[in-house]
Amino acid sequence: MRIAILTNEYPPHMYGGAGGHVHFLSKELAALDGGRHLIKVLCFGEQKTTEGNLTVQGLKVDFPFPFQEPRNMRLLETLVRNVLMTGTLTEVDIIHCHTWYTHLAGCLLKQLLGTPLVLTTHSLEPHRPWKEEQLGAGYHVSTWLEKTAYQNADGVIAVSRSMRQDVQELYAVPLEKIQVIHNGIDVERYQPTMKPEVLSKYGIDPERPYILFVGRISRQKGIMHLLKAAEYLAAGVQVVLCATDPDTEDLGREVDRQIDALRAKNGRAVIHIETFVPTDDIIPLYSQAAANAQIDAGLGVLGIDSVHVIPLLVGDHFQGKLVVVAQKQGPLAIGGNLRGLLKDVDDGKPVLHTQGHEHPGHEGKVEGHVAFVAVTEVGRGIFGPLIGFRQ
Repeated sequence: MRIAILTNEYPPHMYGGAGGHVHFLSKELAALDGGRHLIKVLCFGEQKTTEGNLTVQGLKVDFPFPFQEPRNMRLLETLVRNVLMTGTLTEVDIIHCHTWYTHLAGCLLKQLLGTPLVLTTHSLEPHRPWKEEQLGAGYHVSTWLEKTAYQNADGVIAVSRSMRQDVQELYAVPLEKIQVIHNGIDVERYQPTMKPEVLSKYGIDPERPYILFVGRISRQKGIMHLLKAAEYLAAGVQVVLCATDPDTEDLGREVDRQIDALRAKNGRAVIHIETFVPTDDIIPLYSQAAANAQIDAGLGVLGIDSVHVIPLLVGDHFQGKLVVVAQKQGPLAIGGNLRGLLKDVDDGKPVLHTQGHEHPGHEGKVEGHVAFVAVTEVGRGIFGPLIGFRQ
């Protein structure tokens, strides 16, 4: 099978979860069935690599073009890259797009090549109205592009049951076209790793507990909720933010002001790591955290504990609640150790709390391995039936 993956993010240019998802997925797809599938990744950048049956080609815009206002520039540059993707790709069996950044190319290629189009739902534009701060009126274009792509797709991969329902309700996609394949993680690589020296490297006190946030500086990720809730943490609990790439300069300044206010009010130790943290460091940071704080609209949030990976799902679409994934718990025991991290908490109205969990058809432990995602996509799940593929 010849599989084309279209994505904005791909190493070394990654700023969010979609990039990691595509990176690991492409490698697992390339390894599947003895490496007999041809995988071609088209992405934003200057990448140009070939490793066996996996080819990665970056596309960049190196010429000036006009735009109405500065916030429109990113949108128009994205559309130009999509046109370049459309002209670059030939002779594939499946086109697999990730995020609205490549939806135009997916729609055009579906028509030009007569090739089935598959989309993975990392997020949905109507649930992210704050993006208008970043894109201006371009947000209405990205929303329109996304709607058009979903209504033309031959198959949709939703990362949760709630996301499947959202796709159906927002874009009237028939439920039979939408299959749930949960986000996966390489459990062989992401093992609990205790390295106090990594904490010291980033200015974190290894002798005191800390709550960890990893993500973009975006309203979607709930960083402002965490900073406001941090006032209620017990004395001595550190807040560690691996937070980069603010959606807008104004949002970046807003986060800086909140951090300064938190430090000034009660001397809270807030460590803001503003550079991209490599995987070899992020694993020890996760492993040694007292808790991992994250909110995301309908996406799987991964926390690492001593046994396996726990995916959490947020189904209420950013209602101002903070999700905290406990790290030191047994299978599916979520949030049990938070009480010791908080101060003056009304039992009826906890400041930090968890949402319900969901797991991919397993009882007990959740393996969540990327290979599970790859096998499901190629075989019984999405790709195979669309082109009559048989193992």
